[in-house]
Parts: sequence; structure tokens; C-alpha cells
Amino acid sequence: MLTPLGDDYERLQAAKCILRSSEGMGRAIVRLAEGDRLDVELATYVQIEKYILSPKADQASPTLKRILADRKDENRERRQRLVHQLSEMVGEGDFFALGQPVQIKASSPSTVLDELLNYLITNTYSKLPYLKVRQADPIAEIRAVLSADDVLKPGLGLDGEAGNALAINEIREYLGLAAGQTRVLLSDVVDRFAGIPWGWKPEWETVLLIARLFKAGEIKLMMEGDDLQPLSAMEPLTKSARFKQVSILKRKTADATAIKRARDLYKELFSKLGRDEEDGLVADFRERLGEWQSDLKSYVHTAGTAHHPGKADIESALARIGKQLATGDSFAFIESLLASKDDWLDTAEDIHDLVNFYKTQITAWRKLLEGLRAFADNREALNKLPPAASALTELAQIRDNPKPYGLVNRIEPLLATVTAANEQLAQEKRERALLSIDSKIAEVQTKLDAAGATPEVSNKALKPLQDLKTRVSSQVSIAQILYLQGQGGELMDEAIALVEAASKPATAVAVPGAIIQSLATGSPNVANVVTKPTRVVRAADLATKTYLETEADVDVYLANLKTELLDVIRAGQKARVQ
Repeated sequence: MLTPLGDDYERLQAAKCILRSSEGMGRAIVRLAEGDRLDVELATYVQIEKYILSPKADQASPTLKRILADRKDENRERRQRLVHQLSEMVGEGDFFALGQPVQIKASSPSTVLDELLNYLITNTYSKLPYLKVRQADPIAEIRAVLSADDVLKPGLGLDGEAGNALAINEIREYLGLAAGQTRVLLSDVVDRFAGIPWGWKPEWETVLLIARLFKAGEIKLMMEGDDLQPLSAMEPLTKSARFKQVSILKRKTADATAIKRARDLYKELFSKLGRDEEDGLVADFRERLGEWQSDLKSYVHTAGTAHHPGKADIESALARIGKQLATGDSFAFIESLLASKDDWLDTAEDIHDLVNFYKTQITAWRKLLEGLRAFADNREALNKLPPAASALTELAQIRDNPKPYGLVNRIEPLLATVTAANEQLAQEKRERALLSIDSKIAEVQTKLDAAGATPEVSNKALKPLQDLKTRVSSQVSIAQILYLQGQGGELMDEAIALVEAASKPATAVAVPGAIIQSLATGSPNVANVVTKPTRVVRAADLATKTYLETEADVDVYLANLKTELLDVIRAGQKARVQ
């Protein structure tokens, strides 16, 4: 404000005012018009006011106080005249701003100053109107943008007034130049756009624009050398003290040739067409790779068990997929894929084999493993049959093959060959075992009939042998059949002992050389027959040689057998030859 009372008033004419208004970042100057007796009136007003407010006025005589009261009234009128005069001087004055004279038609001082300041601000901060929409709570809006699934949701986009498109484009162009090759601190960006010609305050409005560009994938944010993800960026972007720690780097974008090559690779890997723009194509890759990852993780446990293929391939593929998905930048994502194209094609082939195996071939594979376990007991006998031996060898080779996927269709016919041979061998052994058990059941039945056993005793004696017969009927293991057949003799001995024990008169008392009387009925009875224990004589154990080749060998063997049998009889036992 330049007034006629100022020392520079006469010196600062229009030309110099224009020059001075352009100094620094620009300013506005009001040069008041000249006023009649302004200096005298102001000096008088100040002098009287100063005296009236001084301690001397309180100690004045009544006459002087009356005079001072009259002067106070006159001074009040003088003030009104001065205000009116100054208002006219402002309205009639000259105005300058930003190196230009400014024409203002308003007459009241407040309106003049409003218009002049509006002119100064509008022309100083020419890009302030770029922020057409301001947020009531910009920090909350920053959090909403960073946590949104889709930046294109209403209120989060980069286009239109709601997204402050002009301001977004202004920052985009700046970062395209400043952050294209080197990093720019977030604090520097905030300070830049708070100054001329932007004036974007509070600072959170600028940070919100940065958050939208980041969420849209146009820029990268880094802190302490690591890329920030949207959720991890929330804390440093909502605390001004962290702005100096956040770096901004313009995100690189893949060219049309790289996009085409990546789409071709996508088609080769997944037999589908990917989208033709960078972010969409990367999203497609991530979705498909995530599906592979999920499938492979579900196979890890099974592949880790014995005789299941693909464990090493699964672990290798999961490591490759995990590393690729950890690449957050889309340009680096595509660049990494293309650099390892051949490796990805090999990995895809392995994954297709693994997925097909564990989804469609696993049932046949389990039949293979179960079959080989079932045939193990009869392996020696099966090896004597050429077709079965050849099939078993091939099945074992398939089981031990680290990548048997193309051989799985051979499993069914090979198993059928071995199963048929195994069933034939087992059938012969089963028939012999069943005949042996039947003969023992018949022996026990004869004892039961002779003893006149009760149905309860008969059932208790025969049931173990009948259960044994049922077990033998379902067996395919030759070793198990022979073992169960051997159990038949012991069960027969137990059954006969049971019958003999049940046939004893429980209440009889025997007196040597006398007729036995029944304690219960008094009727005569014969003397109780003592039950002889059974001893099993294993004939094969008595041979002194593996082969009997001469009459002398036979005589020695028969003599040993006779001696063993007589020892049993003389010991009061009965012999069962096995």
C-alpha cells in the first residue's frame, strides 16, 4: 500500500510500480490517490487521541475534562472524515500486480482489495483450479484408494472431474520427465506442487493424486530399497514425516513387440488368448499361474509318498511360479517371462503331465501299486511263468520310472496278465487246502457223532475250521494259503480235544475194580476213559538228507519215523503226522 504520507510515494510512479510488482514471485501494489490535508488531519487525530488516553486526562479539572470531551466528539467526526477520505483515495488510486497495471472498477476498499487479491492469486497460482474436487478427508480417501480392489471404482478413477483429471495429468507429465530414469522423493513432489503456479494445499491432495497414479500402475513407490505394495504404502503415504523416505519412479511399460511375444507365450502355455494390453495380460498370467500353483500344492503330499512320481518337478515348478508371481512390476513381469521362455515351455509340459497324472491317471497308478504288493507273496511262483514274469518286470519298471506318464495306459493289460496267472496258481493251492480242511472237518464230525455231542458243542468245535475254510476261499497269496492249511491240523486237534472233554461224565466217581455209580441218578456207568493229548509229528523234520537216493536212505528215514511215533504212543499220547 503506497500512501501520500510515504517517503517513496513521489518516487514510485506507474512505471516503477509495474516493475516492483513483478519482483520475486510477484506481488500486488495499491497506490492511493493524493488527499487534501490528509497529513494534518491524521496528525491532529493521533495527537488528541493520545492525550485523551493519557493519565493526565484523568487528573484534569472539571473545566478541562469538559473541553477534552468536546475534543473527543470532534475527533470522532474527524475519524469518520478520514475513513471516508481514505476510501475515496483507495477507490481513485492505481493498482498493479505481477508486472501489470490492473483495472478495478469497484469503489469500496474491501471490494477493491478482494478483486486485487483474487487477480494476484488467480494469476500467480494459475493451475490451482486444476483441483476441481477437494476431499473433506483426503487421508481417508488415500486409504480407500490404496485398499480398493479396482482403481476404476466410482471416485477412484483418473478421468473426469471426480478424479481431478487435469491435476493428474500435470503430475503425470512431471513424473514422466523427472522420474523416468531416476527416483524422485515424495516430499519434493509435494513441495513442488504446493508452490507456484499450483498452490495445491493441503499437501494430502497431492499425495492422493500420487496414490491414484500408483494404484493405476503408472508409477512405482519404493522405500528403503524395496518396492511398496498398495497396502504397505498406506502407512508412509498417510504420515508426512515419512515423505522423505518414499521414492517415486516412473514405471516402465512394455512395447508392442514385447506384448505380442508375451501373448504368444500365453497361448502356448495355456492354450488360451490373453488380453492385448499390458496390465490385463499380466493379470491373465497371474490368474493362470495361480491355478497351476494351487493344483501343484495339492499334489505335494501325495508325490512325497513312496513310488509316486513328480516330487522334484513339482517343487521346481512351484519355486519358478512363486518367483514369477513375486514380481510386482508388470514390465519386469513380462521381461522375466520372455527371458525364460524355453524354461517356461519345459515347465508347462511337466505341469500338464503332472496335472493329468494326479487328476486322471492316479486311479490306474494305485491299482499298479496295490497289484505289485498283492503279487509279492507269489512272486517266486509267478516268475516261473514267462508271460507273468515279463509283465511283472514291466510293471516294476513303470513304477520306478521318474516320468511314467506315457506308460500308464500299459498298466491295465499288464495287471490283467499277472492277475490271471496268479489266480491260476492260487486256485490250485486253494483247492488242495480246502480238501485238506474238509477232511479235518469230516474227522471232527465223526468224533461228534460218536460222542453224541450237543449242538452247542458241535458248533463250538466246527466253527473255527469253517471260518478257516472261508478265509482260505478268498486268499490269493500262496504263502498265506499254505499257512492257513497248516492251521487246520491244530484247529482239528483243538476240536477233538473239546469233543472228548465234553463227552466225560462230569459227576462220575471211579473206584478201581468196582461198578461206578452215578451221584446224580444212582445208575451204573462204565469207567471214565482218559483223553490222550495229541502230538504233531512232522515227517519232513525226521529226514537226515534233503534227498533220499538209496534203499539205505529210505530204511534210515523209516526207522527214525517209527521211533518217533512209538515214543509218542509210549508216552500215552496220540500222534498226528504232518
